[in-house]
Amino acid sequence: MKLTQNIIIAVFALIIPLVAEVATATKESVPGTGFDVLLYQPFDFAYILFVFLVLLSANIYQAKKLSIPMYKAWLTSTSTLLIWFPIAFLAVGQLHLSLGGKL
Repeated sequence: MKLTQNIIIAVFALIIPLVAEVATATKESVPGTGFDVLLYQPFDFAYILFVFLVLLSANIYQAKKLSIPMYKAWLTSTSTLLIWFPIAFLAVGQLHLSLGGKL
């Protein structure tokens, strides 16, 4: 599997909750919806599941194309998600705090 493909997907997946946090935080309503997008909407961990499915489908496509065993696509997707999620959580949390929100 291509590392750059996974990094690009992870970066784009990180941008969405960050933009949601910035776009919805106002002076009157400091807590933006970045955490809601990342963790809760429309159901618990929906966005994380979506990111995993995108990573998995991209890695399965590459595995079929390169004749690599499918377990490597699962392993790569899971590893990428386990690295991406703490980074995304910390980035959204830091942005939330820098905008004046509380955890």
